[in-house]
Amino acid sequence: MAGEEALPWWAERLRTERERRSWNKHEMARRLHKAAGVPYPPVTSLVRQILGWEKGEHFPRDWTAAYATAYGMTEEELFGHPSHLGLAVGGEGGAGSGWEVDATKRRDALRVGLAATLAPAALAAVLGEAAGEAMEFTRLAGASAVGAGTFDHLQAAVAAIDRSYVTEPPAEVFAVARAYRARVQELIRGPHTLKQGRELYVWAAWLSELLAWLAHDLGHPLTAEAYAIDSFEHADQAGHDELCAWAADALASIATYTDRPDRAVAAAHKGITRAPERHPVAVRLRAQAARAHARLGHRDGCEDLLQEAADLYDRLPVRAPVHHGIESRALADYAMAAHPASASLWLGDYRKARRQAEAALAASESGPAKDRSPSREAIVRIDLALAVAHLGEPDAAVDLGRQALASPRYVKSVLARAGDLDAVLTARHAETGYARDFHERYLELRRAAVGQST
Repeated sequence: MAGEEALPWWAERLRTERERRSWNKHEMARRLHKAAGVPYPPVTSLVRQILGWEKGEHFPRDWTAAYATAYGMTEEELFGHPSHLGLAVGGEGGAGSGWEVDATKRRDALRVGLAATLAPAALAAVLGEAAGEAMEFTRLAGASAVGAGTFDHLQAAVAAIDRSYVTEPPAEVFAVARAYRARVQELIRGPHTLKQGRELYVWAAWLSELLAWLAHDLGHPLTAEAYAIDSFEHADQAGHDELCAWAADALASIATYTDRPDRAVAAAHKGITRAPERHPVAVRLRAQAARAHARLGHRDGCEDLLQEAADLYDRLPVRAPVHHGIESRALADYAMAAHPASASLWLGDYRKARRQAEAALAASESGPAKDRSPSREAIVRIDLALAVAHLGEPDAAVDLGRQALASPRYVKSVLARAGDLDAVLTARHAETGYARDFHERYLELRRAAVGQST
């Protein structure tokens, strides 16, 4: 490899322009991806290539246009030789520069607009070679290891996983969804067309968002957040705004349940900027942000966002796409009914919280069976229990808490909220048998949960 003093002029220019903008190599890779308008190859692979280019090991032949766009320059300004001849290498390129091969020189001369300086015979050779290049480009554009039925299979598999989400144990569904996510990653790494690459990124985002919720249900917030971030990144790379919004919705909920309301607010607002306005996820995100503002004690922010959510909710279409086996309109229904109850609790409006939780529970229980979620209903029951406990009715609170813990789809988020109820009962009604009985049941379930996670 060439020493620092023997760097090719173009390698030194690439590094100098990057450092002048204070970009590290990961940021350079991200900007090159954006300039090229493609989600492939992975950023880590491109970072390694950038390192090689800046060391002068090889010339960024396929990335010159993206580099120029990223730096706000023309290709000639960035890659034109200081002598304006573009062909002289005279020790600057080193053995690995790739500029010493005659055919390469002819192509680069044509690229920087110097074809007019070539003799007719040389120009004919360049153009003849270019025809062969074009044919090879076309062949490679269609090269793919993605079979004709791959996407049909993925669609059927994800639909089956979606249907299982609200009925099967989360651990079992997680294992299946994780296997499919790994397979999609293998396909992303393999040869595929640009169109197929985008679709693979979309399927990766769907599966990672589902895995985020499953990890959340299983009580592992670190894994849940990692998958939600991965979902947002793949959806963003694919230009899929709705999926970005769903990933942000998951991030906001995970942050709320890990007592990071500031993070929940940020995630929800990030999703709001991407959510289609007449879509249920736009309603959910505002309700999520409102709930987090309440947790922070921001009454005005909470009420403003709930009003925005209500205004959008009134304009939603009657039917909306299915999301994880449930009509997304039903998910907006739940957010509009249940999140205000949680917000009222955190703002200390217990009578209001009781009315809202009772209405949310009644609405959920009267809804279509396919759209009901035992775990969401359990959360609403605990919110209602918290309200009545604060209002001096420990017996009713304990009864509701027991119903929640007996949910047929028991998830760790229910246990987390049950901990809030146990804390209130212990602090306000420790002398009652109701509080002691619930405390013992809660500790029993918590010990079992710790045992499952070890």
